[in-house]
Amino acid sequence: MSLSLVVITDGEHLDNLKKTIDSVADLVQEKVIVYQGTDESVYAQIQALADFSVFTTPKGNADLDRNFAYGIATQEWILALDDDEWVPQETKSFMAQIMTSKTDIVWFNFKNLVDGVDIKDILGDDPHPRLWRRRDGVINWPNQAHTFPQFGSPLHYFSTLEIIHDRKYGELFARHEKRAKMMDPANVDLEKRFIGALKQKLGKK
Repeated sequence: MSLSLVVITDGEHLDNLKKTIDSVADLVQEKVIVYQGTDESVYAQIQALADFSVFTTPKGNADLDRNFAYGIATQEWILALDDDEWVPQETKSFMAQIMTSKTDIVWFNFKNLVDGVDIKDILGDDPHPRLWRRRDGVINWPNQAHTFPQFGSPLHYFSTLEIIHDRKYGELFARHEKRAKMMDPANVDLEKRFIGALKQKLGKK
């Protein structure tokens, strides 16, 4: 089985992006990086990390470019990661095995860290579909920020293994502020409640 890694990045933290890529470098056959930015020097650095990279218009959120990004991939499977996520060894070994099965979409729990603090008591297991077979209609994202994907296959596998989502509070808060301008009001309210719970847990003012 062959695998494409697809990452959408704003290019602000290339060290994080490199960690994302390095965590699965020996598993993937193709690295596709979509850069939502305008800095040509940053783009040149991203090109050095990827097999294929492309500029897109800055949108402030990865969701709006998801279908475009995944459509660039050429391998049998797609692994979608953000530039603040990385894959532990146990999860990576499992990925190599599950791609030989008859499933089409694989979900993983997220271990959410903010300033190094595990916030599972706020977000729970936080499962996400991150690995799927590259075939028309298997999975599709609406063209709107922070919406749920649509599935065209009933063949899902829910793993209890984790992908690490490692963020800094200041950056997380700033991104939530940007996203609020593009999201449905109901989702904005959910985000506000999340930020409130996070502030309390981390002792932020």
